[in-house]
Amino acid sequence: MGGPNDSNVVGAPGSIQLRNVTAGYGQTQVFSNFDLHINPGEFVYLVGPSGSGKSTLLRILYGTVRAQEGWVLVDGIAVHRLQDWQTDTIRRRVGCVFQTYELLGHLTSLENVLLPLQLAHPRMRHARNYATEALELVGLKEKLHELPGTLSGGQQQRVAVARAIAHQPRVLLADEPTGNVDKDASGEIMELFGQLNEQMGSTVVMATHDEFVLGRYPARAIRLQPGALEVAS
Repeated sequence: MGGPNDSNVVGAPGSIQLRNVTAGYGQTQVFSNFDLHINPGEFVYLVGPSGSGKSTLLRILYGTVRAQEGWVLVDGIAVHRLQDWQTDTIRRRVGCVFQTYELLGHLTSLENVLLPLQLAHPRMRHARNYATEALELVGLKEKLHELPGTLSGGQQQRVAVARAIAHQPRVLLADEPTGNVDKDASGEIMELFGQLNEQMGSTVVMATHDEFVLGRYPARAIRLQPGALEVAS
C-alpha cells in the first residue's frame, strides 16, 4: 500500500486527504483511485444516491473500512498505515455521529456521554466536566439526568452529538444525522453543526440526502456517483 513518496505525505491538523484510494467490501470496489482534499475548518456535505459510497467514505475516514490502496490522512493521522489494533487512535481524535442514535437506554444523557469518553480516554482528568460541558453546548443542560426514552428524537440526536464532541475533536463526521427527525429538529441539529464548525473550528463532513438541509444550509458538496466523483461548490 502507498507509493514511493508515502513517507513525505503529511496532513495538517483538522485536514482530510485521500490519494489514489481503492476500497470496498470483499471483491466489490466502492472507490477506485479516489482523491479528496478537505481543508481544516471546512463544512462539507457528501451527497449522492444510495450505494454511491457516502457511508463507506465516512467509515474509511473513521478507520472502520480499510483502504486497499492509497493514502488516507485525517487530522494528521495516516489512517492507511494503522494496524487493526491501532484503530482506536483515530477514534480518540475524530468524532462520529451516526444516523441511529446508539444510546444505551438504561443510562442517563450524562452517562451516555461519559462512559465512552472514559473508555476512550482512561487517563483524562475531569471527564465528567467534559461530558457535562458537551451536553450544555448542545442545549441539554436541563436533561443531564434524563433517560433516552424520555427524550424526543431531536434531543436524542443531540446527546449523540454531545458524545461525539466531548473530547473536542478537530474533525467531526456525521452519517445522515437528520435522517430520523422532522424538519424542525433537522433545523436545530444543523444550527448546532454550524455552531460547532464556527465556534470550535471543527472540520465537519456530513453525509446527507436531505434536500431541506441542502437548500437551507448551503455548503461545499462532494457529489458521489458509483465509480465517479464530482465536486460542486
